[in-house]
Amino acid sequence: MAEAIEAVAEGFRALSEGRAHAPARVGVPLAGEGVSLAMPCSIDGWAYASMKVVNVAPANVAARLPLIHATIVLTDARTGRALAILDGTSVTALRTGASGGVAAGALARPDASVLALFGAGAQARTQLLGAATALPGLREARVVARDASHATAFVAWARTEPALAGVAVRTAGAAEALRGADLVVTATTSATPVFDGAALEPGVHVTAVGAFRPTARELDEATLRGARLVVDERHAAFAEAGELQGLRPEDAAELGEVLAGRAPGRTSREERTIFKSVGNAVQDLVVAARVYERALAEGFGEEVADL
Repeated sequence: MAEAIEAVAEGFRALSEGRAHAPARVGVPLAGEGVSLAMPCSIDGWAYASMKVVNVAPANVAARLPLIHATIVLTDARTGRALAILDGTSVTALRTGASGGVAAGALARPDASVLALFGAGAQARTQLLGAATALPGLREARVVARDASHATAFVAWARTEPALAGVAVRTAGAAEALRGADLVVTATTSATPVFDGAALEPGVHVTAVGAFRPTARELDEATLRGARLVVDERHAAFAEAGELQGLRPEDAAELGEVLAGRAPGRTSREERTIFKSVGNAVQDLVVAARVYERALAEGFGEEVADL
């Protein structure tokens, strides 16, 4: 996760500096309110480019199947030759968790110690790992999930994860989870707000990664009111995020701008900060490139002869 956070931060800076090319994703509907999305990306001067096809199937949750299935093709940016086919599902979870870690490191109070985590799926797991990596002082995580068995399984997983050895992870209701929380993360499939923003503590940082359609939102208006708003990329975020409909793009900074010092992040301990992410292909490219290089160095993967 530490390496993924480093890679994603590099990607966000490239995106906000105009060096990354990640056009708005193209989608087609699938059965049961699902969607299939194509997400290409290249970065000026990079040896690699990528294309991810990601399929999101909300009905899978009830069937206890993964919500997201994805595949990434990494190519040589000079020749166009395919270099690797990667499991995009795990890369998506890793890079999304890393983006939450980047945001927490840049926007949360440095001494943040209590996390309220809404969601208990694969995305929630990497969000917790990202937060714990970025915030060494994190000591407690309260998990809120609609399905109690999912929350219980999440806690059991967390107790066996070495990276979370210093974090007490337990289940909680929404109101209890928010009480005294320094950091709130939402990684759910909900189309409606998952908590009452009026219950947030002063100075809290909120990362929202679950909703990615104009008709869905995890955060209510009370959460956004008066907050410092940061997004992954303005055009995509304001086109796709339900929380941002009716707001002005100029009212938000991009995370890459904050990282580069070209836009302010947190300005006081009492300020509420929000990172709203709909996901960006630059995250896939920078993490897939690291995975590919690590696989070559350590002998992972299966060589496939050119056809």
